[in-house]
Amino acid sequence: MSTTSISRRYARALFELQAEGVAISAALNSAADVVAVPEVAAVLDQPKYPATVKAGIIDKAAGGLSKEVSRLVAMLCERGKAGLLPEIRDLFEEMVRQASSEIEAEVVSATALSKATQDKIAAQLSKTTGRTVVIKTSQDKSILGGLVVRLGDRQIDNSLRTRLEGLKRAMVS
Repeated sequence: MSTTSISRRYARALFELQAEGVAISAALNSAADVVAVPEVAAVLDQPKYPATVKAGIIDKAAGGLSKEVSRLVAMLCERGKAGLLPEIRDLFEEMVRQASSEIEAEVVSATALSKATQDKIAAQLSKTTGRTVVIKTSQDKSILGGLVVRLGDRQIDNSLRTRLEGLKRAMVS
């Protein structure tokens, strides 16, 4: 069984708890951030430490966890799967976004985008998809200009590099 399917089960259970009114997000973020630290991950991988010690390390480093997330951390530590917390958090957040009809779009540009430009892109993508779009930006100077937008499993490549490559292929043919 893949780790994603295991993580999805835990994320689904947390999502259902949150739907019942239990605050999950902040504590889950804290625990996942702690586990993502390489030094903590190295300790969690050591079989010489009992699960209770590992869970205690995560709880203390996270500044105290809610009882629901604390139980999850303890169970994952007992099963040697505490390293799944960042993946569980990501899947949980995706479920929350989907439930609120929100979708994330990754926008790659050659230069930094202003807030106004990001808002315009988000508004256009929202109009196209019918959902609220949250923009996550990154930079890649190799695209030369334009944008590459990844929205779910779709990619819209409107970069200058791609246009020039297409023109080059057209001229060679």
